[in-house]
Amino acid sequence: MTRSRTVVVTGGASGIGDAVVRRFIEQGDEVVVLDRRRGDASARYIGTDLNDCSSIDAAVEALGRPVDVLCNVAGVSGSSPVPLVLGVNFFGLRHLTDRLVPRMNAGGAVVSVASTAGWYWRDHLEEVERLVRAPDFAAGVAAGADVLANGKDAYTRSKEALIVWTSYAAQRYRGHVRLNTVSPGPVETPLLPEFYDSMGHAELDPLTALAGGRNGRPEEIAAVVAFLAGPEAGWINGTDVVVDAGAEFAFELGQAANA
Repeated sequence: MTRSRTVVVTGGASGIGDAVVRRFIEQGDEVVVLDRRRGDASARYIGTDLNDCSSIDAAVEALGRPVDVLCNVAGVSGSSPVPLVLGVNFFGLRHLTDRLVPRMNAGGAVVSVASTAGWYWRDHLEEVERLVRAPDFAAGVAAGADVLANGKDAYTRSKEALIVWTSYAAQRYRGHVRLNTVSPGPVETPLLPEFYDSMGHAELDPLTALAGGRNGRPEEIAAVVAFLAGPEAGWINGTDVVVDAGAEFAFELGQAANA
């Protein structure tokens, strides 16, 4: 019989995070939720603010046992202020991952939820690299806030930075744990109205149409997260898996054909 794993999920109180928590519980794993509020699922809860390094450090100490899987799901939309977007979506996530990975059991996995908003990281690589190479949380947030005009831009760069940083981190931690990202398109969560507010229907509606006329469901994203965290994905490392029914790729091809 396969032993139960210890799985840490950030942002597990709602949306995709809640679906991830329930997926691992159904598989028989022991789940610990790191979030600012307690969710409805029957998982251990540690109050954590991912925009505060001291809160993150306290949560890592409170875990009190080795971890097998870390799922970084918590995030805020582009409707939030630039420093908060950068702090939660990238620099807090990075701080938690770097603090926790050395304490993880060998053979474990880290799966972080990025976004198809990070699709064009190659076009912004110089700016993204500045975020990725920032020495710490405070310096990174300050550097990003100096050049990013609004929360929407900060959201895009934070997800691009997450995808690029994960590739670097996958090599750094190779042989100990695997690190991958999942990039959903629009998903029906409580946060979705904020994405429409910050990005606009003109940007998101074509993706919904190309995805077959509907947005994703949290459980569909959770299924991919669970797969990447499991042994069947043992040869997948440093990779971004897009989960949007092919919408972003179809959109890009359409743009190229009409250029």
